[in-house]
Parts: sequence; C-alpha cells; structure tokens
Amino acid sequence: MGDHNVTAIVINYKSGEDLRACLGGLLADEELLARVVVFDNGSDDDSLQPAEEAGATDGRVELVRSEENLGLAAAVNRVLPTVTTPYVAILNPDATPQPDWLEPLVATLDNNTGVAVACPLVLMEQTGEVNSAGQHVHVTGLGFNRLLHADPETVSSSPHEVGGLHGVAFLIRTWILRELGGWDETGFLYHEDVALSWDVLLGGHKIVCDPRSRVLHDYHLTMYPEKLFLLERNRWALLLSHLRYTRLLLISPALLLTEVMVWGLSLLRGPGFLRAKAGAYLWIWQERKAISDWRRRVFERDSYNPAALNRSTRWSYPLPQLGILGGERGESTRQPPGGLPV
Repeated sequence: MGDHNVTAIVINYKSGEDLRACLGGLLADEELLARVVVFDNGSDDDSLQPAEEAGATDGRVELVRSEENLGLAAAVNRVLPTVTTPYVAILNPDATPQPDWLEPLVATLDNNTGVAVACPLVLMEQTGEVNSAGQHVHVTGLGFNRLLHADPETVSSSPHEVGGLHGVAFLIRTWILRELGGWDETGFLYHEDVALSWDVLLGGHKIVCDPRSRVLHDYHLTMYPEKLFLLERNRWALLLSHLRYTRLLLISPALLLTEVMVWGLSLLRGPGFLRAKAGAYLWIWQERKAISDWRRRVFERDSYNPAALNRSTRWSYPLPQLGILGGERGESTRQPPGGLPV
C-alpha cells in the first residue's frame, strides 16, 4: 500500500476556505497520493489562495486555470491526459477527506477487478449524519442520496455494491475513465455523477461504497430553480442517450409519474420552478444534436450491458427525501449569490 498510485483532481469555483480544508485532508496522505491537481473553473475571486499556498510547500500540488467555467466533467477531462497513476480521486472542494480515507478505497479496487469505482461514506459536516453511501438511482434517472440522515454507526463497515456513485468524492480506475472517452460533458453541471454511473454500469463494471473511508461534506438537501433546470434537462438527456427505445417504452408509466411529481413540486414552489421545468424541455429540443451524438457514442462502445444497469436502478422513490424537497419554502439558503453559471 506504499505506492503513490492516486492522482486527486479537485475542481474549484469560488470555493472560499472550503478548498483549504479539502487540500489539508488530501495532503495528509503521504503514502498513496502522488499528485493533487486543483482545476479552477474561471473563478474571479481569491478562492485559489489555499491552493497557491499549498503548492508553495508541497510539490504534489499543481494548479490549472481556465478562463471560463467548463463544468465539472470537462474540467476532469482536461486533466485526464496527464494522469499517470492507476487511480483517480475526484472531489468537490467542499469535501474534507478524513484520516486514512484513501487506503480502504484503494484496497477495494486492488482486490476486486470487477469494481470500477469505490465511494467513501460521506458525512454531513454540520451534523455528522450520513450524507450519502453512494446513490440510489431511480429507473427514470433521478438520483438520491443513499442512507441520507442515517447514523453512521448503524452503517455496516463492509464494502457493498451500490447503484451509483456520489460526485462529491470517489475513486475510479484511470483506464476505465479513458475507455469511456472521459467523463461526458453534455450536461455541464449537476447529474453528471448519475451519467458516469450509468456509463460504468453499462460497461459491465461495479460501483462499491466502502464505509471504512469517510469524507465530510458541507451539505443539506435543497432545491432552487437553476438547480432544478440543470437536473431535469440533464436527466432527460441521459435517458434519451443511454436507453433503448424499447426500455423507454417499458418504463413509460414511471416516467409519467416522475413528470407529475416534478411538475407538482414546481407548482408548490412557484413561478421560478415552473419556468425551470419548462425550460428543461426547451433545452432538450435545442440540444437534440448533442444528445444524438452522445447516444451514438454510448451505443458504439464495445460493451453495452443493460442488464447490469437494470439491476442497479430502482423503481421505488425515497419518500423522506421527496418530503424534504416538497416541504421546503422560500429561497434556498444554498442558492449561489448571483445564480449559477448556466
């Protein structure tokens, strides 16, 4: 386990002091971590200062700047050609790795050749409750946090297979990410973790959560119009690009129910949400060529294993999470000042 076989990629966008804690947790690993690349997505503030300071004292830290916000997946893809390690850890800047978080994830991948992605147990920084143990992905493409608000002491410490990775922090085999042609950039922001999960599963690989690895995350479940717009447009782009039309027909009752639920949430939350949901349909039409190109790439791959995807997606909705979103009122405290760059 002494090999330096992990490259970490952290995507920064106006992250403030969160980035300092993230880098501190990462750089505490002296054995497995070979390199940390902080990719800045066009921030116009001083949020890169922690990375600059870390780079001055630790040669493993590199800083890459983009003049524009490329989104998460595109930022990872810009770094991917330079990765020489067998594993890549991808983290949000508001994720703080806890001591020895990498060792169990690396061990899981080292000892299980069929596993492509290993996820930590993500805990909410504010309460210590579970944020996610991977994702619960619905057949209609909705992604939910597994075990949200659970007591971490009640979670089995054994690695277990899950239906999707959670984008806040995960470890993936470099060759698999390259075999996929990188992380698809169609969606720009939000829902890209579900898209990568589906690509991994359709390739016949597994996704595992190892609760022995822990990461803190500044998080609470919330929704606001720009987020809904991104989630809904990207969810439909994923469905139209990854599923055979016979599968779409088979799940059409669930698709209709999900549409009714999302429209109901939008009606409860007001005009901004209604415009966001309608705007997602418009975006799908405008971007139909990009979605068609994505579909072609998916079906041209050497492996398309729908059975693996079908086994990993679920027909049930996590009602407590839907209840939280349905009960939320007013403007979200997590809505970025000035809005998202959509």
